[in-house]
Amino acid sequence: MSLIRRRMAGGLAFAAMLCAAAPALAHPHVFAESHMEIVGSPDGKLHSVRNVWRMDELFSSTVLVDFDKNKNGSLDDDELTDVGKTIRESIAEWSFYTFVRSGGRTLKMKAPDEIRTLYRDGQLLIFFEMLADEPIDLKTPLTVSNFDDTFYVAFDFADANAFQLVDMPQGCSKQLVVPDEDEAAQEWVNSIAGLGPDEKVPDDGVDYSQILATRAEVKCG
Repeated sequence: MSLIRRRMAGGLAFAAMLCAAAPALAHPHVFAESHMEIVGSPDGKLHSVRNVWRMDELFSSTVLVDFDKNKNGSLDDDELTDVGKTIRESIAEWSFYTFVRSGGRTLKMKAPDEIRTLYRDGQLLIFFEMLADEPIDLKTPLTVSNFDDTFYVAFDFADANAFQLVDMPQGCSKQLVVPDEDEAAQEWVNSIAGLGPDEKVPDDGVDYSQILATRAEVKCG
């Protein structure tokens, strides 16, 4: 089992156990600087979202150790291809940490055909695109985010410019939402306490990507 798989699967299982008690108990072990493009289509629908992640230097160094087959201190094209394939397989179970919501529900997005990677200045860069798997009318406000609800991987959006609108209809705007940790934790508690006596906690638990994730809210028209 590769180091990527151990860190992003084995470690995730441990973090998931921690966050089952409360979100504040789990701590991230991998950090990613995120950039996301929200792409529209000519008919006013959502076409796709594109992710660019710059991984932290520690995680990047472990990838280099694991995949530098010729031991030249870098990652060649074939090695980068192997990294992308391994990451794609490893994070598919977690919806590629990419969430799009509209009309009160999480929307279906297609898995990326491939994940491309680069290794520059000691950091791994990850690129991939996810197409909408259902018609998503941009007249209805939507939110987009990168989030790991096991809290093993932390995604950081520097500012509103980390979200870009591409080929969107005229009149579309975005707003950056950065949750306050204390308020988010209280909202998490309230979401459980507010369940009725006959209501069950959903199989997928609380939607942390809506409560705790830094996200962009997009409105058109």
